[in-house]
Amino acid sequence: MTLSQAAPSPHPIRSLALIGIALLLSAGSLDGQNLTVYDDALAAGFDNWSWATHDLDNPSPVASGNRSIAFEADSWEGVFFHSQSLLDLADWDAVEVAVHGGASGGQSFRLLLQLGGTVIGEVATAAAPAGSWQRRTLDLRAAGLAFGNFDGVVFQDTSGGDQPPLFLDEIALRRDDSPPPPPLPVAVDVDPRADRRAIDPRIYGISFGDPDRNALVGYPFRRWGGNSVTRYNWETAVHNTASDYFFQNIPDPVTDPALLPHGSSSDNFVDETLATGAEVLLTAPAIGWVPLDAREKKWSFSQIKYGAQESDECRFYGASPPPWCTADSGNGDCNPAVNTSGFCSADGEIVGNDPADTSKAVTPSYIGDWVRHVVSRVGTAAAGGVRYWAIDNEPMLWNSTHRDVHPDPVTYDELWSRTLAYSAAIKDADPSAEVFGPVVWGWCAYFSSASDAAFPNGSCTDGPDRQSHGNLPLLEWYLQQVCAEETANGRRPIDYLDIHVYPQDGIAGLDGPGEDPDTAARRLRSVRELWDPTYVSESWINQPIYLIPRLRSWIDQRCPGVGLAFTEYRWGSDDGASSALAHAEALALFGREGVDVAARWVAPEADSRVEDAFELFLNYDGAGARVDGDSVRARSDRPDDLGTYAIAGPGGELWLVLINRATGDLEAEIEVAEPLTGATAAVYRFSSSDSLAPDGTVPVSGDRLTVVMPARSVALVVTGIATGVLFADGFESGNTAAWTAAVQ
Repeated sequence: MTLSQAAPSPHPIRSLALIGIALLLSAGSLDGQNLTVYDDALAAGFDNWSWATHDLDNPSPVASGNRSIAFEADSWEGVFFHSQSLLDLADWDAVEVAVHGGASGGQSFRLLLQLGGTVIGEVATAAAPAGSWQRRTLDLRAAGLAFGNFDGVVFQDTSGGDQPPLFLDEIALRRDDSPPPPPLPVAVDVDPRADRRAIDPRIYGISFGDPDRNALVGYPFRRWGGNSVTRYNWETAVHNTASDYFFQNIPDPVTDPALLPHGSSSDNFVDETLATGAEVLLTAPAIGWVPLDAREKKWSFSQIKYGAQESDECRFYGASPPPWCTADSGNGDCNPAVNTSGFCSADGEIVGNDPADTSKAVTPSYIGDWVRHVVSRVGTAAAGGVRYWAIDNEPMLWNSTHRDVHPDPVTYDELWSRTLAYSAAIKDADPSAEVFGPVVWGWCAYFSSASDAAFPNGSCTDGPDRQSHGNLPLLEWYLQQVCAEETANGRRPIDYLDIHVYPQDGIAGLDGPGEDPDTAARRLRSVRELWDPTYVSESWINQPIYLIPRLRSWIDQRCPGVGLAFTEYRWGSDDGASSALAHAEALALFGREGVDVAARWVAPEADSRVEDAFELFLNYDGAGARVDGDSVRARSDRPDDLGTYAIAGPGGELWLVLINRATGDLEAEIEVAEPLTGATAAVYRFSSSDSLAPDGTVPVSGDRLTVVMPARSVALVVTGIATGVLFADGFESGNTAAWTAAVQ
């Protein structure tokens, strides 16, 4: 998946770059226990980031003093006061403000709190009063805003239209002096001998990312994938942006075009990744088209050739388009009342375009030649070269994402015929390579084809194509074909069942961070979709998903031995508090439930909280210490509040991963079914406001220890098992009598 530009929305504030955040609270001036934001002037420590028409020096009317704020509350615009310091919601329970609606009153507006460009919550307000000042206390707690950090106080129009000027004065944050409640005790039981499952380190993979940063974090697996590589010309290093950006051929930067195909973008990706010791997954185009050989920008939907379209590359940028944009490059959407070219369908799409405008037809031999090129440079998979190849990307979306060259929806049979042909081309060129497929996009494509999805009045998960293939879900049928092919011809065409996983209804964070209280809580619950058969998805899916056990059962039933790969997933933006916790829990679940390979879309930003979630497992001490071993049983008596995971290492290590999803502190009272080593256990921790770092030690008493967990935080507790090394069979090293009895 490649991120696409979201349509403008009245809800989010325009994205603003984070300015450096001070470590100590210094913003504003204190009036008693309150923090002044505005009183005659914007308080020291706040910056004016407003984008509405406004005046911070308005002489009349005023609630007190000599000046107020005049604010044109129009068209979703707002006044934005950015704190130069990070503010903690735990310290403030309300925003106080004086409001005047002028002669007419009735203006519609709301309060938003932000962290950088992320809206973390809102408080609805009554319409502005007419002809007088009204002092209001906007209750943050009642709006669910009790946890997290913010650095922006925003008053925003909610009418979307044109309103008379609104006046604001005496804006302050009210301090919350109520004592915090004591941590809630939670009992945690850990049994290093129970439910043991070896964790594959490849689950901590990512897509793309900066190679130097990837090496520093220690990601073990790196994927070259997404919509743009479905049409990648490996000989000339040109990709096509597909529907993500005007269906354009774009040449990738290369050091010396005269040396191509050597030194291409994919060659560089391979070299960078192998140099860090990580495994490479390359995506092999199987759609049958790649960009023309010319290393120049081209586009599929010319407005000159195919008529006027709803948007083009220059109009996309509004009133001030960049000088390099191409106005002729349309988006393929049209209005049949305006576009009379004959190419504009009644459905409002350009149809019948010529794929040769941008692309050339290729066969599986084209991919075989690419594999041989890679082998000639870095050796075979068995010799340390590129071990993994995927059969394209999200084929059940080609009739949308790549409709300029593949307008027809993919069927069961087309998917399988392409799988066989391209897998054979890869394995003929490198018999030691392993192949991933079918790389489908999500829920609907686990059960049916794109042809079914396009069937009039059909359902997302059923249709005539599925029914004509034994009424089997697409992935079950696909696995059945994999093993049938292996039985018939002695070679398994697919080694890993490869799917993409995106929680729905804004939780994935592809179109915005979504850290308001409701979205954050749903995001943290939604991770249960990975494993829990009793959890009904709160999205449009509206049924239990229990994804990993479901897929494991299909593999066991239809083609045992095939690996399970999630080569795209995402549980929110890089810096969201709930997103960081959800990613940490997803990684822990991948290990506990038996995923073999995973790659987040895309690598998290450096120093982000989601990067911390990966480093918790890959580099928790900053010096390369990583979690490595078998998942073992860990249970909490408050599982909705505290996620608990345990990993037993090959040298007697025991790592405990604790995830506090609650908005209050918890106290984990841990009992392990084995004596522990040492007098103390080390703790590493991160939260929404604090990066991953050592957080001291906690005392160990025999088989018990207690860890206080701040709200919405993740801790890694590092200790050891005193009775010796436990192997995956559950026996200690040196326990030869037990071992002998077990194997006889």
